[in-house]
Amino acid sequence: MKIQSILIYSFVASATLLGSACRKYVEIEQNDRRTLKTTDDYRYLLNNKGNFETSYLLPLVTSDNIAPEVASTAASVWGGSTQLAYIWSAQFFTGDQQDGGWNNLYKHIYVANEILDGVMDSQNGTPAQKLAVAAEARVHRAFAYYSLANQYAPVYDPTKAESQQGLPLLLTVDLFQNLSRVSLARIYEQIITDLTTAINNLPNYPSFNYHPSKVSAYALMSRVYLTMRNFEEAGRYADLALALDPTIYNLEDFTRDETFPRLIDDKEVLLSKTSAGYMIGPLNPELISLYKEGDLRLKLFIDNEPGTYKGYIYKKPVFNSSGNYYNASYVGLSSPEVLLNRAEVYARQNNAAKVVELLNLLRKKRFSADKYVALTTADVNSDLLQYVIDERRREFVGTDLRWYDMRRLTLDGGYFKTITRTFNGQTYSLNAGSPRLVYPINERVLSFNPEIGQNPR
Repeated sequence: MKIQSILIYSFVASATLLGSACRKYVEIEQNDRRTLKTTDDYRYLLNNKGNFETSYLLPLVTSDNIAPEVASTAASVWGGSTQLAYIWSAQFFTGDQQDGGWNNLYKHIYVANEILDGVMDSQNGTPAQKLAVAAEARVHRAFAYYSLANQYAPVYDPTKAESQQGLPLLLTVDLFQNLSRVSLARIYEQIITDLTTAINNLPNYPSFNYHPSKVSAYALMSRVYLTMRNFEEAGRYADLALALDPTIYNLEDFTRDETFPRLIDDKEVLLSKTSAGYMIGPLNPELISLYKEGDLRLKLFIDNEPGTYKGYIYKKPVFNSSGNYYNASYVGLSSPEVLLNRAEVYARQNNAAKVVELLNLLRKKRFSADKYVALTTADVNSDLLQYVIDERRREFVGTDLRWYDMRRLTLDGGYFKTITRTFNGQTYSLNAGSPRLVYPINERVLSFNPEIGQNPR
């Protein structure tokens, strides 16, 4: 079998969506023209970080972690698509601009499908080796579909998911698939199927954190079920991940020179994914006010540049294997996320003692020892869920998780607050019922694949 990359003009690199009306493409041979024959050939596809690691950027822009007003001098360092995303515009991209997030995620799906299509019939591999390769591909595909669903599809509502519009569901490398969207319920069903199928053929921990493993699959299952509002299953999978004792760093160990481990060496990272670019912009003062004295995240994750247009900005670095900075942020799966997923489930069950236990487990490693004061049940009893939400916001600053949290919290009444922004003298608002909580489909994609259809704007 020969691996192909299908280039449509609406895609930057490897494309995956081909419309029935217009299917212009060219064949591009990859991997130095090597034919995929052996199990090792498929393993090499997984080992190539370029196939699965770089993802998207805009969830870092659209969330309320960014300041409600950005001066034109600050916005001048943004591209046009970033400015349009900041105000939740009807379209984020104009002319021939590409949507890197959509492109990258469907590229992940395409490569995963290529692996799943051929690895079980490949040569010179044991059944166990083939199943392991297939399992990793399924986790990458599940992560990509979850990310797409939480950007380009409606907020998952378990009472409506069967009728909610989802995404094109591509599970093979067939170039002439039906691109009409399936329901959102069907997308999540496939995510769960991929993960449950994969888990038994994964090691507890990977050799390198850009490879999926049991702990990352459990973490992703917990995230998915939290989004689906199946809180019992979200807690159960968080427990399975926590039983493998994932690492949470004591941030005081990094305060002397403010140097974090390289991404490849970061033990908090359960599955390495990076943003498709770096978000430079002032952070919301409301977010900054959530950090208390002695919280080292305010020193190590965030920087203050007084006298400049930036104000507080996200600064936690992502290092590559050579010890140099990536021009990106970390948007994968992590140990703190698992802990806070479990804490949220306990909060929803009104279990104050367990919420306090888990929050203190994290906070003790986030504060300087001389400033740390343990929470008590009396501290959190006023609103358990809000305490967990605030902790998630402090911990996940600079990542995509705040956008996903904002979307799902629209189903929790007062936990979503209308966001108002001022830009170029105009005011924009995002409320809980707004269709702008869903990203637009790039018009270039729709010009070749009109059956996908635009999201309501």
